[in-house]
Amino acid sequence: MIRIILATLAVGTALLFALDAGSRMLTDNNAAARAFILSDLFWPAVGGFIVMALAMLLAIHSAYRFHPGRLSGRNRGGEG
Repeated sequence: MIRIILATLAVGTALLFALDAGSRMLTDNNAAARAFILSDLFWPAVGGFIVMALAMLLAIHSAYRFHPGRLSGRNRGGEG
């Protein structure tokens, strides 16, 4: 159990350092990206992205959960 926790912390730390390095590279070399991040439209865009991602996850989950093949009585042959 402790190995899983340590591996998760290591991967998470590496991802945060990579995200930090990537964001510095993006904002140092791109004035338009820096202007967008500092604008009033940045946080609504982040919120919209999160809402869109959650809607996609809900749609995928619903498609899997309520697939006709999984519903009782839907895949019985010979009736109907």
